[in-house]
Amino acid sequence: RPAVSQDRDALAAIDGLCFPPGIAYPREEIAFLLLNPAVITLVAERSGVIVALAALERRRRARQAARYGELVTIEVLPEFRRESIGAALYQTLETRLRDWGGSSINLHVSVENADAVAFYQRQGFRVIDRASQYYLRSIDAWQMEKDLL
Repeated sequence: RPAVSQDRDALAAIDGLCFPPGIAYPREEIAFLLLNPAVITLVAERSGVIVALAALERRRRARQAARYGELVTIEVLPEFRRESIGAALYQTLETRLRDWGGSSINLHVSVENADAVAFYQRQGFRVIDRASQYYLRSIDAWQMEKDLL
């Protein structure tokens, strides 16, 4: 379902469990994602409890007028991983971006997070570049992209 502002505390808690301090989003950033009309933020629930979230920002390249998405995050609580929740959230984001006219999706992922890299590759992403010291000014990230056309 789409996330709403009342989900902020639950989303901040999930983010804090999925990422270390300095990489996890501050509560204010979570609130910004929920209020920004350019960002699609989704949650997955089990028995009425939020167990995962995903967010994608819709963007436009000014000179080309091309529409694309920047995948902000996909986070699933550890005890609910390997249940295809992240893949389902991703597919919903991709469908919504396609419906908006988006032609590609970009993301950054830590080079140290082999599980996430493999997940994105299964979704059809390819590595296009390496961003030096992207996280915490010390951890490199892969820049990945998927064409939707």
